[in-house]
Amino acid sequence: MKFYLIVARGRKQGMPIPIDVDLFLLGSDPVCQLRKPTLGPKHCALVTRDKKVFVRDLDCGQPTVVNGAVVAPGAEWPLHAGDRIEVDNLEFMIQYREKALSQKDLEEWAAHCLDVELDREYEEEDDFHRPTSASNAAQVIIDRLHAQRGVVQGRLRIGKENGITIVRVNDRQIVDEAEIDLIRRELCDNLNRPNLRVLLDMKNVRRMSTAGLAMLCDMNRWLKPWGSQLIICRIRPDMHAVLSVLQGENIPIYADKRAALAHRW
Repeated sequence: MKFYLIVARGRKQGMPIPIDVDLFLLGSDPVCQLRKPTLGPKHCALVTRDKKVFVRDLDCGQPTVVNGAVVAPGAEWPLHAGDRIEVDNLEFMIQYREKALSQKDLEEWAAHCLDVELDREYEEEDDFHRPTSASNAAQVIIDRLHAQRGVVQGRLRIGKENGITIVRVNDRQIVDEAEIDLIRRELCDNLNRPNLRVLLDMKNVRRMSTAGLAMLCDMNRWLKPWGSQLIICRIRPDMHAVLSVLQGENIPIYADKRAALAHRW
């Protein structure tokens, strides 16, 4: 699996660093593939496993930061396209690209990835500006359609429709404790904003343990102090036997997505 670290800050901003090994070390030790004297000897590692990429803090005494959050010493954190990693005064963006490009095209692609991210941040901070041309207006429409379809974030696909945040779980089985913890973490990372209306779409899930259902209960309780509300749709009929775990949680459950979207929040 090939991915890139794109330098997001400094004089080499926009430079793509290809990574096609299962273990990529950052630090000051000569064994590290990316070295800087001010980093810890072995500061952190990028680990590829089961077609997923993780950053692992190596407990050097200096922090590893992902999207503004400090990774616990010795802990591992899943990475998605667009995530930002900071070590010392270095900052990188994670991006994936399998198709080979010439060096010039690759550099243009990397610079474009940073530009798109900056544009997105600008739009979130300032909603005053509106499209000023037909092409811009068309792009806004396309962006809205993409928002409805959703963007894959690890084990989730997250979109928005009529002010409702739609979260579809990509996994077919929510059984393994470690996988459940990762899904819980990704839900928390993506829903940690107030007053959300969250529709959890379980269409892809074929099997779910009672621990998985308990995780949904925990998420419902976690969302409430934020002023957010959770509803669920498209749980398979053969999993209804374990739905007793949700009793008392007052989580509305709908058989189909259309009915869920029409829910009176």
